[in-house]
Formats: sequence, C-alpha cells, structure tokens
Amino acid sequence: MTSSLGLWLLACLAAPAVPTMDWLLPAGARRGSTVELTAGGKFDQWPVRVWCSNPGVTLKPLVVKGKFEVKVGPEAVPGPCLIRCIDDTGAGNSRPFILGNLPESLAREPDDQPASALPVGLPAVINGRLEKSGDVDCFAVELKAGQTFVASVLANRLLGSPMDMVLQLVSADGFVLTQNNDRGGIDPTLIHKVVRTGTFYVRLFAFSYPPDSSVRFSGGENHVYRLTVTCGAFARHAWPLALGPAGVGPKAGGLSARGYNLADTAATGRLVASNPSGLGLVGADSWANTVPVYLADRQPVVGASVGQPFEAPLWLSAEAGARGVAPTSVTVTLKGGLQYRLEAWSYSLGLSMFPSVRVIDPAGKVLQTKEPDDLDQDVDIIFKVLTDGNHKLEVIDPHGLTGDLRVCLVRLGRVMPAFIAKLGAEAVSGEPGKAATLPVTITRVGGLAGNAVFRLEGMPAGVPWVAEPDKKDPAKPVMLQIGPSREPKAFSGPVRIFAKVADLPEKLAWTGSVYPGLQVETVWMQLPAAQAPGKPMEKPPIPDPAKKK
Repeated sequence: MTSSLGLWLLACLAAPAVPTMDWLLPAGARRGSTVELTAGGKFDQWPVRVWCSNPGVTLKPLVVKGKFEVKVGPEAVPGPCLIRCIDDTGAGNSRPFILGNLPESLAREPDDQPASALPVGLPAVINGRLEKSGDVDCFAVELKAGQTFVASVLANRLLGSPMDMVLQLVSADGFVLTQNNDRGGIDPTLIHKVVRTGTFYVRLFAFSYPPDSSVRFSGGENHVYRLTVTCGAFARHAWPLALGPAGVGPKAGGLSARGYNLADTAATGRLVASNPSGLGLVGADSWANTVPVYLADRQPVVGASVGQPFEAPLWLSAEAGARGVAPTSVTVTLKGGLQYRLEAWSYSLGLSMFPSVRVIDPAGKVLQTKEPDDLDQDVDIIFKVLTDGNHKLEVIDPHGLTGDLRVCLVRLGRVMPAFIAKLGAEAVSGEPGKAATLPVTITRVGGLAGNAVFRLEGMPAGVPWVAEPDKKDPAKPVMLQIGPSREPKAFSGPVRIFAKVADLPEKLAWTGSVYPGLQVETVWMQLPAAQAPGKPMEKPPIPDPAKKK
C-alpha cells in the first residue's frame, strides 16, 4: 500500500516531458494545399507550437490534442522536410513530412478486399496506414491498354515506418499480375505495361521490419505509408548521378532523369534542394517525385571513356552490364605515395547495383579491389598509390544483373584534410543555475589535427558557453557547456552550431539523415532566465515558428 502510494505521488510530481511525435498521418501533402494532420505521440501540454524546416509550410494546432492544420504554399520546395513541436519544457523530436506535386487523399477502412477498395483517380498519392496485425489495403484504379502504370510506396526508407511492404497489382478476376517486395531498398515499386483496359486493384500489406519470428502481416498505428499511383512521369534516378560545380549535368538545358513516362520531360529537372553533406534533390513540376543527386566538385563522367585520362577527383556514373560484358572502364592519373579514397554509392541512392570496383596500376597489376560487404551497403575504402601514372578504374556488377536501377556513382580522389561536425542531440533543455551540455563529434580525415573552434548563431548575448574537448582522445565528442544564462528573460529558440578546424572553412554541425531535407541543422535551445534569489523561475517565451524571418 505504501509502495503504491509512493509511486502515485512520484507520478504526480514528475515534470512534464517534451512533446514527442511517433508518426504523422497524412505523412505529407500537396504543394498549395491545406490538410488536417494527426500526430501520434505524447503531448503533456496543449496547444504546442510547431516548427518546420521548410519555410513554405505553416502548422496550427487545433482544439483536439494531436491535431494540426497544415498549410503548404504553392512555392514550397518539394521533397522531405522536418516537423517538430515545442512547449514550455523544450522541443521534441523531429518527424519527416513529404511535399509533392500530385493530388493527395487519405485511405479509409474497410479496404481489405477488392470489393471494398477505395476508387482512386490517376495520378494520386494515397496516405494510409496498416492499422492492425493482418491488415491489407486495396485501391481500385482504371487503366487503359498501352499505358505504363507505376505504383510506388514510401514507408520505411524516409518515414521510418517499422515495416517491409509488399505491393501487388491484381486483375478484376483476382489474379496477381505483378508483385514487388523491394525495389532499390525496403520499400517496393512496381511497373506494369497494361495490355487490357479495365479496373485493376493495387493491394499492399507488410511484414515487420526489422524482421521478427511472426509470419503474420504487420500493422499498428505507426505503420504509415505514402502510395504514389500514376501513368504519368515518374523518375527513378538522376542521370548522371552527380552534378558538376555549375549545377547542371553535361547536357545543357536542364537536369536529366531516367524513369517511366518521362518522354520529353526527362531533361526538365532542376535542383530543388541540397544539404551540407553534398546531396541534392532533382525534381520537376511534371514529375510525380524527386530523386537524389550528388553535388560534385568536378564535372562528372558518364560511362566508359577511351579518350584522354582524367584527373582526380573523378566522379563516374556507371551502369551494370550483363554477365560477360566488359566492365565500365576509365583512365585516371594518380600520383604515387599519396592516399586516395574510393567510394561507390548505389544502395544509399535507392538503387540496386552491387558495384565491384578495382584500380589497376600502370603495369597492369590490380592495386585495389572492393565491393560492398552486404547488399544494403556501399563501398568506401582508403588506399595508397605506389607509382605515378595512368591507372585504370573498372566498375562491374559481379552478379551480371541489369535493369533500370542497376547503376552506381563512383568517386576516386585524394584523401585531403577534412572534417565533419555531428550534433549529439537536436534539442537541449537547461536547468536553473546549471549549464546545459551538447556533445558535438568532430571526425577528422587526411591527417587533420587541432582542436575545433565553435561559433553559435542565434544564441542570446547573455548566455555564456565553452567548448570542452576530451584531453586524451580528440575523436571523442567535444562537450559544449551552455549557460547558465545571465539573460533577464528565458530563451527558447533554434541555434546553429558552426565548427572550424585548423585553416579549413567552418562547417555547419548537423544530425539525422544525410537525405536532403532530413538533416537536422538547428538545435532547439530551452534555457531558463537568470534568477534573483527567492524569485520564481520565469517560463521562456516560445517564439511562434510561423512568424518566419
């Protein structure tokens, strides 16, 4: 009895937690639209304020806890963005929200069988959820002979939904015409050339991911997804997979992509977003989606070349050939005695080539060879060049598999002094009279040495801070001790952390995903005001994120 009473008292006295969001439904919206959003999670205080990384998006809490009105401007940048909630205790975690070009709708139950399937006009994005274990969702589409139909699911990769989905196209008489489990990652995409006009059913279900011992279909309130269905333009990847310093590919007039139903819109793409990691997004108003692209420091090379040798750094977009076909091969001039870094990306770009790369020295000897350690990994290796001269770089898929996603991007360049600054948290809350701690990890390469120097942008002048590096191990996180504040008012707001090492340009510290739009580039600081003895603590004024500069 006493123990139960004590636990009850502790629960009553517990401080409110920061707002957390576990899922969003819908998980995105069309540019130029207004939608009602439901957020699953924990909100001890209501209403909350909402911050979005896309300045074209504003959110307003509604009367019902967890409900928001979302307004997306017509000029908002397409692709992923981040949303997080703020209250008197601080800022919670961020969640992805996807902005697109197509009409959008919400799935509704029941829709487990073709007889109860929701009719969907094309093109469209359906925001849905597999609500419980064993759940199946079906949607009816009208297709015409000769069309190329695309159905693509976004769930695990960008939304973080804990499921491995299966996507099927079913005929009116119940036959599965085509099925896809994984296409360029966990999330499925199916392509179907329509041979007969009529009604067809898109059916989807999922298994748990990471996998467990259950063989039942997976479901739950956090099993949200976005299903794109179209017979219009749908991009699968940029081509080439890297953009040169001028921001355009080798073909003037626009950025190009490969995919389905692109026709004369294939070269109309533009760079719509980028991030500190050197990744960008290519999109067009006529496309159903955006695709990632690397931002190169030199004009990229496409395919094999028999011309003059290239200088490093080399950016090469390569395609897999059938078994027995010669590998993609280029010649690059390297200098003996120096270290070089060889990278090959496919899986992280949503592609499915298994790139095996090798470097052959001027004497014809294999200097280095490397392929991914697993199917869901890329190549990244550092090696030393022994002699000056022209080296051959070869790229091949040893499985001999070809297809629209069997492409990769390879970079070969010198290992130069460089660093990356990673935030240890996306929000920090201080206590009265105490310093708040924010860890920042500085990863150095290329022989770079020296302590990092930091700059905090957006912090009030009356908030002192100091950087405390680990004296024994510079690879360990630097602890930024922030506060206690000397400001008469409490502070609640976003702060950007910049780091500089040696004479290299300063870099913005970030955390989260490297995917464009999903990097967290600000830390939300919640710092109490300096208090006179005996004076009650003041709550910080929370800035309205809707009032953007």
